Amino acid sequence: MVVQCAGCERPILDRFLLNVLDRAWHAKCVQCCECKLNLTEKCFSRDGKLFCRTDFFRRYGTKCAGCTQGISPSDLVRRARNKVFHLKCFTCMVCRKQLSTGEELYVLDENKFICKEDYLNNRNAGKSIACFGTG
Repeated sequence: MVVQCAGCERPILDRFLLNVLDRAWHAKCVQCCECKLNLTEKCFSRDGKLFCRTDFFRRYGTKCAGCTQGISPSDLVRRARNKVFHLKCFTCMVCRKQLSTGEELYVLDENKFICKEDYLNNRNAGKSIACFGTG
């Protein structure tokens, strides 16, 4: 009996085959469905598809509240008001400075922040919070 590969659906005539998700695969067919990286040690799966760690978490993991892209377990993040942000997304909307942990800031809405310096400068210049653009 010839076994069909779950990846390419062609017969496996090789001496060895891999058993992944209770299905037989050619070694070369065990690859991430997103980036095509060969998965030689670990793989993640969802809906019968194989993923490398990075692509799995980008697609199915926590999403950044700033850019809505996935956050990989190796990404550095900031947390604010029960939301998670990539470091590059956690910035002052006026000067674009990256905001640091513990830094005083002002929240305009759930995902927009202003550093204390810009807030005070604009307040002293007579601008209201509503005047801040998303620039």
